[in-house]
Formats: sequence, structure tokens, C-alpha cells
Amino acid sequence: MIKAIIKKEWLKIKYLVLFLFLITISVLIHFYINLEFLFKTVEPESMMWYRFSSLEQKPYDYLAYLFYLISIAISLFQFIPERVKNRVKMIIHFPISISKSIFLHLFVGAIYISILSLFISSSTSYILSFYYPSEIITIALKDFFFYFLGSLILYFGVSSAIIEKNSTISIIKLSLSILFIFIFHKNIFNTNDLLWIIVSLFLITLVLDSFYSIKEQRVNTISFKFLTISSIFIVGYFASISYKEEFKKEFNKYYIFYSPIIKEFVYQKNFGEHNFEYGIKDKKTFDRETYESYLPFVYWRNLDIQKKLPIMIDTETFDKELIRDSRLSFSFKPEFLKEQELKLYPFLNPNSKIGMIKFPEEVLIFEDKKITAYNFDEKLDKKLSEELTSLTKKHKVSFPIKKVWGKATNLKPFDLGYFFLDSKNRLFRLNRADDITYLNEISYPKEIDLAYIRISENRQKQFAGYAISKNSDFYLLDYHSFEFKKIDLKEFDYKKMRLQLISNPKYYLIRYTDEENYFVSLFDKKLNKLEEEVFK
Repeated sequence: MIKAIIKKEWLKIKYLVLFLFLITISVLIHFYINLEFLFKTVEPESMMWYRFSSLEQKPYDYLAYLFYLISIAISLFQFIPERVKNRVKMIIHFPISISKSIFLHLFVGAIYISILSLFISSSTSYILSFYYPSEIITIALKDFFFYFLGSLILYFGVSSAIIEKNSTISIIKLSLSILFIFIFHKNIFNTNDLLWIIVSLFLITLVLDSFYSIKEQRVNTISFKFLTISSIFIVGYFASISYKEEFKKEFNKYYIFYSPIIKEFVYQKNFGEHNFEYGIKDKKTFDRETYESYLPFVYWRNLDIQKKLPIMIDTETFDKELIRDSRLSFSFKPEFLKEQELKLYPFLNPNSKIGMIKFPEEVLIFEDKKITAYNFDEKLDKKLSEELTSLTKKHKVSFPIKKVWGKATNLKPFDLGYFFLDSKNRLFRLNRADDITYLNEISYPKEIDLAYIRISENRQKQFAGYAISKNSDFYLLDYHSFEFKKIDLKEFDYKKMRLQLISNPKYYLIRYTDEENYFVSLFDKKLNKLEEEVFK
């Protein structure tokens, strides 16, 4: 009977499998041609690696839909004939248990999905190997595994909907399957996503439940209840993450500035629908023109057009150049804490005789035991890799590297390189200029448990960026010495709050919020706190 079932299912879908195989070959040919075109037209080729690691642009991501198409097609061709011709009852009456019969039918479909998925995965990985480092191939294989898992989720879900006797319940099961794959599908997968295996097991029990519906019965076992409850929690968990990452929008209820004219914090309150209120907390409100007149360092361009610059404030004169050159902004969002899937970074090499920083041919990958350099022509850049190994040994860098921070782009006036934290919490700066590679340890107070560093090269060259500790202490980094300068920010929580630092000729203003409380602190140019306020 087992051989008969396997043979029956093969005869039913063999032409479909052949057709899907031909479609797969066509898609892979298109993938190869497109990838070849991209690497020939993008200069340098390492830009494609940068897009993969930093911009999360994976050239194969659309192949996920091919995996899903295969699973849906096999499910339709395998079970719709049984449903239309009312042969499902025959399956129930096979001289083996219903669960075993169902397992065999699903096993055949899953086997052909596996074969086609394996063919796609191996072929695509082989093509990628001509263009990308091995570390990226490893990530691709991981992604293909999850595409395969997603295809099984769809296969089991669609199959349960087709077999289900009750049309209302069938629609519910199909809707659940679509919802599950919608939540499941994303650009970066991690070990937490293995929980979806439990959901796929739950969907197998839904197929069993659909078969029982033919006999006006339902699955009511303890294992089914356990899988149902587990799946609800798992899907709910991933749905909440997906919502926060993809759909939740930032909303600033207040935009707060400090007026050097009236020596007060002034606010713009946003009610939505482009309705605003302007005023001073607990004192008065006023119109937009008055609001703008109190903020000459914010609306200085208007003053310049109106020929009202320079302007005098507290016996000091501020012209257009002074205001413009003093402007600086640093920002932080909890989303910045998200680490790259692969610690691959372009290794910039500014030339002191050329004004613009060119995008480099070389990239760095921070691995568990070393820092490796790659270039497109050789793949592994042995010379640069050996140089990096020598430098890390000289400075006694402890692997694995915990964190890597830096602005991985050539669209900046200068390059300070990358800052990384080794396994012993020592902070290093790695950079290159005029073909010389530098590695230096950065001294910082050892009581600081670093959570995040933001490097932002700028023409002012006063601050290189900022650092945040795991205690939510905030530090500005001196541009030249990288000294940590602590800034007193009451109730700042880096895991929940957005932050923005704004510089003008007289002050530093720091705003931070959890979207319920809006904090603002004012500092002089020596970083002494002058005032602070909370808006709700």
C-alpha cells in the first residue's frame, strides 16, 4: 500500500515537477545574467558586497517566491483532483491508519519540494561563489533553508485548506496560511526563526484535521492543542516584531528648541493633520511667525533672504557664515543597535592628494579569530589580511570582536575608520590612509560598559560622534583624542528613546523622547548644563 500511494502521487504530479524544473532553470539563467550585468556595470565590484552587508540588498531574495510558488503548485496539483473528484474518502478507507496515509501523501509532496529547493539552493550558491566571498555564500545557504521552511509552511497550509470539507473553515485555514507566510517572510533570518518549525508541525496537524472533517470529526488530541497554543504565541511574537520594524511610524508630538532671544524653550506641538501649536510651556502660545522670530539660528536662511543678517544677540554678532559653520547634528534611534548580518565593511583608503574619497576595492570581514580582507579579483586579499593579522597580534587584540562601529560610506568629508571592541572590552581604531594601515587602541574609562558608538565625520572636527554605555550614559567623543566627555541626560534610556543633538553658535541642544515624555537639555559650548525641561 505504501508503494502504491507513492506511485499514485508521483504519476499525479510528475509532469508538474518537470514543468517546475524547467521554470527553475529559466529563473536561474535570468539570475546569472542579471548578476553578471550588475558586476560589470557597478564600479568597483566591492560595492555589490557593501550593498549586501550594509544595505541588505540580496541579489537572490526574489527567489524566495520561486520556493513558495513550487510548494503552492504541488499542493494544488496533488489535492485538488482528489477534492474535485471526491476521492478524499478513498484515502480515508485505505488499509492503513489515516495519520499514516496523510503522512505518506505529504511526504511525497515534501520530497519533491525538497529536491527542487535543493537544486535552486545549490545552483544559486554555485553562481554566487564566482562573485562573493565564502561568508556571503554561507548566509545565502542559511536564507535558502528558511525559504524552504517557508515553502513547507505554505504547502501544509494550502493542503489543509483544499482538503477541508467545511468551506468556511477552509477559508480560515487558507487565510491563516497566507498570514503565517506574510509574517514569516523577511530579509534577514536568525536562529529564533527556527521556532517556525513548530508552526509547520501545527499545520501538518491541520491537514490531519481536514481529513477528519470528511468523516464529520475533528482532531482533539493533547499534542494538537499544544501545537495550536504554541503556534499562537510564536506567530504573535513574530507579528509584534514585524509590526515594530515595518509598520510602526515615528511621531514627534513636540519639536523643542531654545530661543536665544527670549531665553526660553519654545515648542511646536503636532496634533496631526498638519495642525500645530506654538508656545512656551505653561506660559503662552503664539503664531508661527512669532515662533520663527524667536529662533534665528534655526530659520537663519529666512533672515539671510530678508537681509537681516548679521544679527546681534547678547552683545555678540552672528553672521551667515558663523551660523552655517556651527551647525551640527547627531541622532540616535534604538534601531541603530541592530547589528549587520555580516560584519563586512569597505576599507576606505583616502588619498591626501585627492579631494574625494573613492569607494575601495577592498573590504574587511571581522571573523571570530581574525580580520580578513577581500577584493573582487583575488577574493582573499592575502597581503592585506597578513598585514591585519600582524597588527592585531602586535596590539594583542582578543578575538572574537564584540562590536564594530563606523560610517561605512565614502560619502563623507573625512574618514576616521572603524572602531571595534575586542573580547576583553578594549577599544581599537582601524583605519587606512595613503595606502598605510593603522591600528591604535583608544583609551576610555574602564567603568564604561559600551553599548553603542556612532561615528560621524564632519568639517567642524570638534566631536567625532558619541558613545552610549549599557547604563544609558551618553558621551561625546573628541574628534582628535577620542576622549569620552560625559553629558548629563536625566532619565535617558537608549533601549527605548530617540535622541538628537543640535549645535548652533551659542549652545548645544539635546532632545530625547520615548514618545510619551519629551526631554530637552541645553548646554553651553563647554558642555555645562544650563537648563532642562520635560514636555508631556
